[in-house]
Amino acid sequence: MDLIRERPNTDHAHRFDGEPMVQSFLVGDLGYVWITTAEAMTVPGFGLPWVTGQLAHYDADELRVAVAGGLRLRAAELAVAAV
Repeated sequence: MDLIRERPNTDHAHRFDGEPMVQSFLVGDLGYVWITTAEAMTVPGFGLPWVTGQLAHYDADELRVAVAGGLRLRAAELAVAAV
């Protein structure tokens, strides 16, 4: 699966529930995922490996549906999963 980190652009806040500061990644040609920059800063080692790990929780069909309109990732879910 190709993950491409998008350039930050506050003009795209409408794509991210009105959040102007996000870290977003294209997921192949399926869609995109995002997390607020503030949340991303709380994730130790945040980056492509973390995002890939979050997406690994979905099977192929679930992933296709989840990212089609933009999937918001949450830092808190990592803390729960890591325990």
